[in-house]
Amino acid sequence: MPGMIRLAEHAAHHVEDLIGKHDIDCGYERTGNVFAAVSRGQLGRVRRVAKLLRRAGGDVELGTTESLGIPHGFVGGMRENVGGIMNPGLFTAGVRRTLLGTPAQVFERTKVTGVARDRGQAVITTFGGEVRANKVVLATNAYAGEWDITPPRLSVPIWVIEVETEPIDPARLAALGWTSRSGLVTQHNIMENYRLTPRDTIVFGVRRLERGRTYPLPAKKPDPALVEELAQAFARRFPALSDVALDRAWGGWIAITSSWLPIAGQLDESTYYSIACNGHGLAQAPYVGSLIADLIVDGEPHEDLAALWVKKAGFPRPMMMGPLGLRTIWAVDRFNDFVNGSRRNALRGQRRSARAQPGSPRR
Repeated sequence: MPGMIRLAEHAAHHVEDLIGKHDIDCGYERTGNVFAAVSRGQLGRVRRVAKLLRRAGGDVELGTTESLGIPHGFVGGMRENVGGIMNPGLFTAGVRRTLLGTPAQVFERTKVTGVARDRGQAVITTFGGEVRANKVVLATNAYAGEWDITPPRLSVPIWVIEVETEPIDPARLAALGWTSRSGLVTQHNIMENYRLTPRDTIVFGVRRLERGRTYPLPAKKPDPALVEELAQAFARRFPALSDVALDRAWGGWIAITSSWLPIAGQLDESTYYSIACNGHGLAQAPYVGSLIADLIVDGEPHEDLAALWVKKAGFPRPMMMGPLGLRTIWAVDRFNDFVNGSRRNALRGQRRSARAQPGSPRR
């Protein structure tokens, strides 16, 4: 645990250094991110997580809605003080632009049809020919399963979506009490996430996972039913903004490992691999990539690699990742939302009744 916490915090600092060194304009704000609770049950879970993270040396703080500066629709949470929010598309474009400005050769939109080993080298085949390399790193997230060389059950491809609202009146945003501008992640089994943007919009998503069954992974569009479900969740978390229209929705494939943690390793002398996302690896993936590059060049592993390095590429079958399992997890989250919503409504009703009783004491 301490090694993974150190890795996560160092990864955030690594990305901040990339942004500063290469002047990447991606709207980065050093706000930290909040594990936000939508119920007392989730708040108890957050407290337990905070206790574990503090023991492991994590820079976290528990707080109320007001002290954390998060919207009134939440009941409190825990802030990870390292890191913040950004536009990941602009960040990726900035990294690409920096790379293209170096002497490195870059071959974009080149479909890799296979990776094999031959006489101590990696052989990468494409529709236009093949490349032989002394070292190769498999770092293709959800798409790694397209090749036979990939270790069985390395990860599961999962489809997730995000939605963005239309621009919102700044006065209405200010009324939410979201003064910290921290990104928010709920403590459901399948998270909801919410993020402010410099355009005065709110980006949010996930809530439901869909597993890819075959390779190559199919092109997909967001399910309108899930977009509507996310819109309803948004209205419950932000009732004052329930009339705000949605502007767009998009989705993509990510990789989930059986441990839900980033992993990296080496198949042989020529072939390395890294799966560092799990839906929250925006900082971890580039950092782990840099550590593997340093390992290849210097031959000495960085101590942060020890936290996720796999000595033997054998992975258990992912639990609850089939259609029935994912549906069950979703149903548990919705049941808990219903129960917690009923309790809140009953409490409000009791308070209204108490205020209506003649001679009732004021509180």
